[in-house]
Amino acid sequence: MKTKKTVINVALQKEICELYNQNNSLRSIARLKNISPNTIKKYLLLNKIKVKSKNIVYKIKNDDELLIGLYCGIWAGDGTQYLDKGYRIKICCDSRNEELIKFIQNILLKLFNKETSVIKEARHRGMIRFNSKFIYYFVYHYLSFDKNKTHSISLKKNVDDYSEQFLKGFILGLMITDGYLKKRFYFNTTSERLANNVLLILKKFNFEGHKYTHNRTKFGWKNLHMISLKKINSQNALKFLNKILKEAEYEEEFFFLKGYNGPVEI
Repeated sequence: MKTKKTVINVALQKEICELYNQNNSLRSIARLKNISPNTIKKYLLLNKIKVKSKNIVYKIKNDDELLIGLYCGIWAGDGTQYLDKGYRIKICCDSRNEELIKFIQNILLKLFNKETSVIKEARHRGMIRFNSKFIYYFVYHYLSFDKNKTHSISLKKNVDDYSEQFLKGFILGLMITDGYLKKRFYFNTTSERLANNVLLILKKFNFEGHKYTHNRTKFGWKNLHMISLKKINSQNALKFLNKILKEAEYEEEFFFLKGYNGPVEI
């Protein structure tokens, strides 16, 4: 018995294009729509959509410790990854902050030569999404975490076991994702080990941080560990982060990258 041939009408072509733009592969669309991958490719090209190459990463492109630390900090702050869809990696972001999205995508290009796409969802939620077995396992060399990454993430080894360049990149990555710095420096996390990492990294660069733990167990929540710097030290930390951004060949400053609107009175 022959399989019924799928009719490729205008509506289906549009659906195929939308699925592909959402970072679904040719094969996954082919399985979903019962159409051959070559036919999918044909109609994408007819609709003037560039078909991406596989862009498989087999090794690191750049062994710059600053960039490695920066990616690890970004992933520790806002990254997740799953095995259910072939080594799927996601980095959450505010879809309105296009500058930060471009910055993170550029880090992935510099470090791994990995091209990525952005998925925009409701409530200004954005997602830098890509698949890579190599990058999936890469963070395990530097970070430790269990099934609940948010509450357990930390550096794998002692802070002193990492180079200064890695640590500079790591603290910058944490601050551009989960940190806050206008008049004062703040970093909040439910991972006590990560909070202690941040305190030690700050101390290594001559910043005296303070940790306050907000006990939330009575609400059935994880405790929140809050790291802060005094006002004058916060402004020195801002200069420090701006200097790291220059080393990472980014010409704008921390405020611009974070998407803070307008000048901030110090």
